[in-house]
Amino acid sequence: MSPLFESVMQYLHVLAVAILVGKVVLLSFVVAPILAKQLAPEQFGKVVRQLFPAYYLLGMGAAVGGLVSVTALVLVRGLSPALSAAGGIWLVILFAESYCRSPLTPQSNAMRDQLKEQEGRGCVDPVLKAAWERVHQRSLYLNSLVLFGGLWLVGLA
Repeated sequence: MSPLFESVMQYLHVLAVAILVGKVVLLSFVVAPILAKQLAPEQFGKVVRQLFPAYYLLGMGAAVGGLVSVTALVLVRGLSPALSAAGGIWLVILFAESYCRSPLTPQSNAMRDQLKEQEGRGCVDPVLKAAWERVHQRSLYLNSLVLFGGLWLVGLA
């Protein structure tokens, strides 16, 4: 294959990494904190519900782009430890983003809706609240996993 093809695939890989890391950093450290300070909790929840499906879809798209570019680079250069690691990281990221988009986010939203309804009646089920907190914590851990995976990919690129 041509050197131009290899350069394009390398560029696609770096672009996918930049998109992935950029989206996590922007939402987690800029957008969400600003929105949390500026909006009432009810408004914040509505905005976040609109953002997260697109946020995870963008991560899934970056992961697919990363996997395509790594696969093409393996075909051009042959298998190497760095390309194997990058492929594995991209697979983990794709799984995490897909899982967060569905089923985790819809499950979290449904549980949060039940909690709001219970709060309105003045009786919150502690088991449901603890379950929602575990689901929310899982999403935070997976988001951190995606960020660290992206940073590892920066080092490999």
